[in-house]
Amino acid sequence: MTKQYPKTNLNILLGSLFLGYVMVYIDKLSVGISIVSISKTIPMSESTKGLILSAFFIGYALMQIPMSFAINKFGARAVVLFSVVLIGLFDFIFGLSQSVQMLLAVRLLTGMLAHSGYASASSKEVIDNFPLEKRTFAKGILISSSGVAGVLGPILLSPIIEIKGWRFAYSLLTIIALIIALVISFSIPKKKKTKNSVTKTESISITKVWKNPTIWILFAAAFFINNLLYGLNNWLPTFLTTYRGVTLTESGIISSAVGIFALIGAIGGGYVVSRFLFGKDKEVIFGTSIIGSLLVFAAYFVHNTLNFIIVLGLATLFLTLAFVTLMAIPMKLFDGAAFAPSYSTIASGGIVGGAVAQIVIGFLVETSGTFLTAFIYFLCLGLLTAVSVFFVKLKPQTIL
Repeated sequence: MTKQYPKTNLNILLGSLFLGYVMVYIDKLSVGISIVSISKTIPMSESTKGLILSAFFIGYALMQIPMSFAINKFGARAVVLFSVVLIGLFDFIFGLSQSVQMLLAVRLLTGMLAHSGYASASSKEVIDNFPLEKRTFAKGILISSSGVAGVLGPILLSPIIEIKGWRFAYSLLTIIALIIALVISFSIPKKKKTKNSVTKTESISITKVWKNPTIWILFAAAFFINNLLYGLNNWLPTFLTTYRGVTLTESGIISSAVGIFALIGAIGGGYVVSRFLFGKDKEVIFGTSIIGSLLVFAAYFVHNTLNFIIVLGLATLFLTLAFVTLMAIPMKLFDGAAFAPSYSTIASGGIVGGAVAQIVIGFLVETSGTFLTAFIYFLCLGLLTAVSVFFVKLKPQTIL
């Protein structure tokens, strides 16, 4: 029997989820952009910067799976809305912080409570409303928000931070988050819970979910690719300002230019894979992760600004396409009440990767005195992503 999907305006639904995702990604990038300015107000070492960046991902990883059950209990809409409101609240508190300990605590809570449920909840809305053949493209649209955030975030925040200060920038982010939350509250329709859905939710056991080896293979692949992407995105401003000698505003322009390539990779790549390479997910991830990581490594040796943007931009395009394709796989393999805990477990691999990246890169740069060690690390992560995906079995998974 063909699955019946609710009559929802899919453009409005996808658009509101997209806006929420833009806020999510801007918030993720914000500390990487502002950490140089923050360290002038609250002095800290490179390792401490890495710890602050990783605190967010640690909190994110801790609550990723528990939030999946909150999605089943309270609904995806509630978790999406709750997440964006809390991002605004924690951004406001972060802007008031006066110590390293306060910065660490706020970012830990931001990851735990504000971010941990959004990806799974928005993906649940997609599988509940979009047919199978349209899910990769829909997921690509949502993840393309990382490209939009990558363009808008640095180019807007960097000059604001330089002119008005990082505390003012976080007050501005608070206002933007609350406006987006208001839009979401009117755009995503409420769904009525049925008795059957409640029963099915209660019957799902996380231990049964975790017995599926496919989940752990995807967990590993997500760990490697996100380790690379988040490490690169969060440390790029520090690399450019501290080791290449550009201003924060110039760094923002470079990061924004690179973000355009990420946007193309997410939207264009998602469309190409969905339309022309359906069922070739493993091959796509294998090729794009290898090409992307090689280009990232090559970018370290490019000193001309325009050439650097082109090389790193192409690297980001390929890596974003690999990430979009990878995170669309669970949406094809899992369904029903089993989706949220399955997707959250896989996504937590990526979040753990993001946390590890910040600590490892901070350590590598501080001990070696050069970013070359970090770029070698990026190369290894891309190659590990390529290897791991070939163990995935691309067939629908049933978890009873």
